[in-house]
Amino acid sequence: MTEQMPESQSDGNQESSAEERIKRIARRLLENQLDDLTDHAVRLLQADEPEYAQSRVSQSDLKRSMRRTLALALVRITGDEIPDDILTAAAEVGRLRAEQGLPLPALLHSYRLDLRVLWEALIREGRSEGVAGEQGFLESSILVWEAVEANTTEVVDAYRRAMEDQSRNLEVLRGRAFEKLVLTADTDPSAVKNAAKRLLLPEESRILMLVGDDVPVDHSVVVSSVARLKARGLQSYFGWVGDDFMGIVLLAGRRPEDVVTVLDGLARWKVGAAVVDGLRHVPRGVRLARAVIRSRHEPGVQLLHFDWPAVLIGANDELAKALADQVLGPLLALPDNDRAAVFETLQAYVQGSGSVSEIASTTLRHRNTVRNRLQTVERITGLSLSRPQDIAAVVLAMSWFRGADSQRSTQ
Repeated sequence: MTEQMPESQSDGNQESSAEERIKRIARRLLENQLDDLTDHAVRLLQADEPEYAQSRVSQSDLKRSMRRTLALALVRITGDEIPDDILTAAAEVGRLRAEQGLPLPALLHSYRLDLRVLWEALIREGRSEGVAGEQGFLESSILVWEAVEANTTEVVDAYRRAMEDQSRNLEVLRGRAFEKLVLTADTDPSAVKNAAKRLLLPEESRILMLVGDDVPVDHSVVVSSVARLKARGLQSYFGWVGDDFMGIVLLAGRRPEDVVTVLDGLARWKVGAAVVDGLRHVPRGVRLARAVIRSRHEPGVQLLHFDWPAVLIGANDELAKALADQVLGPLLALPDNDRAAVFETLQAYVQGSGSVSEIASTTLRHRNTVRNRLQTVERITGLSLSRPQDIAAVVLAMSWFRGADSQRSTQ
């Protein structure tokens, strides 16, 4: 009586035998048909994927890389140790194609063709041995898919890493071009040309220059600002130069006041803004925007022309204080109640139209009270509030006083 092998053990042996047969076929393909498989894969790719014809991938480069990755897949099918000369073949292709600018979908297409070429070769060899129709053989052919999938994973990972590296390198170059533009554009025409090229901005265009004080180095600040501007069709570039946050926005015919309202994401910090014509005037725009910051005591984005007296006063604090002492000194010497009353009226005067009725309405005082206080100002200071030169001195002095008073209240 013949002892029969258990069915499960028999199935296991058949499966093992099928896998070994596939591995043996893969070794044979690797040793005897690799060049033919490569030529076939190259022809299929050139016929099915037009991106390669338009890319920087040469015929010799394509053939060499496909030969190596097919060899890598076949070795993976065999389960043998992968030789050093092809161990990184897939990763090398991924990085190279990224550097050559080949789209990732086109690269993945080539690996789908690898799968097709190897599958067809495996089935052809299986038919020649009379086993192609066996269930175990077909089930074990998953080794082909797994091998090509391993190649594909390495290719995609390397491609994406290369793209990330390129993106970082490009951003570094853009940042350097922006920094040089900010620092030297008014004396170095090459800095303007390089920045225009790197930042994709025209050399001659009306621009809004922004400078922020104490804005943290946070990528989300840039992303949010650029996205909001882009949604309104506005080109821009933002970055940090030293410790300063800076940005360029092409106005493209828009009013700067309207553009500023889009930048409400910067409202938490003091940000100055100034309009200049052309990239060569960016350093001037930076100086003007910084002058706005010096005049600010509250956060928010403010344009240069929004408060000229404050900007002028902020440009030279020593000179501004001397002016304020000369103009307002006699008023500051008044008793507390009288001083508070006079400054209430004087502030309403310089911030409004100068109309007695308007001041009375703003301060909730009688018009005669307002007239008396204004006359007190003229009598004590020796200035005339109807003489333009004296009015200008009072306006500038009061601008300094408001800033100094604001600073005192926050201390």
